[in-house]
Amino acid sequence: MKAMVAKKSYFSSILEQREVKMPEIKDYEVLIKVCAVGVNRGDIIDVATSDDGFCPGLECSGIIEAVGRNANCWKVGERVIAISSGDVCAILEGGGYAERVAVPANLLLPLSGDIDLEDAAGLPYASCSIWLALFRTLDPKTIKDKKILIHEGVSGIGALAIQYAKYMGSVVIASTGSSDQFSICQQYGADFCVDHTSEDFVYAVSEKAGYGGVDIVLDYQASNLKRNIQCCRIRGKVVIVDLRGMEHASIELTALQRKHAEIKVVDLRSRNFSYKASVIAELRTHLWPAVLQQKVVPTVGHRFPVTEVEKALNLLQKNDSIGKITLYMNFEETIGHLKTD
Repeated sequence: MKAMVAKKSYFSSILEQREVKMPEIKDYEVLIKVCAVGVNRGDIIDVATSDDGFCPGLECSGIIEAVGRNANCWKVGERVIAISSGDVCAILEGGGYAERVAVPANLLLPLSGDIDLEDAAGLPYASCSIWLALFRTLDPKTIKDKKILIHEGVSGIGALAIQYAKYMGSVVIASTGSSDQFSICQQYGADFCVDHTSEDFVYAVSEKAGYGGVDIVLDYQASNLKRNIQCCRIRGKVVIVDLRGMEHASIELTALQRKHAEIKVVDLRSRNFSYKASVIAELRTHLWPAVLQQKVVPTVGHRFPVTEVEKALNLLQKNDSIGKITLYMNFEETIGHLKTD
């Protein structure tokens, strides 16, 4: 089969198309014919740090082609999305940037026929991160009417987090880098919007949240810790899903102590198979009905053919795209009905 794999040199790493061995599934795995792949920052890290021949890809959508002996909860022909387990993703046969991928059966999520497979590729990784950040931090039974500040509301994970939080009954304040993007966040369901580039950002959040501030802040970098703590109410929580900017992060311990606030960092990529399987199981129970009923929809801003993956990774590094970035498989033939960049 064909795959995009890392080609190492003395000074850099690039991805190139190669012929590779078809994965052989174990008893507890299924074989997926990959339709599309979600692009994540972990892919950039993996390409830069892995050996020659490594195939990246942390999530995918596709059709089940074969089922292992102990994976009979799934059927050939089912539409699914999946996240890669750490050990599978670490070898060539397990990477998502390929025509086929072998995935443990309990890392799959089902899709209804109404959901576009290409767009669905951006759902699994962000959905798992949101579950960890919001709903393992606040009890799903008590999250209704809680006030949540979601940074970068037009990003792939931000837009999805707004929808999930509204589905669970929370009050959502979305932040963006421009007031021009407020209408986008409101389309996703945000109750209020604020501009995080404003000098009066903390005041603006407090005004929208009412007395005391928000119950939880969801952010994607560590450099905003000081302001995020200021936005919290007593016993509020700041959850970070990406440590970008940590070299510029600072904490006022007295402010943290005064508010009895907590700081939590969510990391899915480095966790083991059992942990990821537990997250998938919880996600499927509590949030996935919203996706199957299309109350929560994928937010894809850019689609590229997988053979143009470098363009997708470069766009991701610019950190200014709206929505998720996905890749569709075009090794043999381009999927004609897709709008491409």
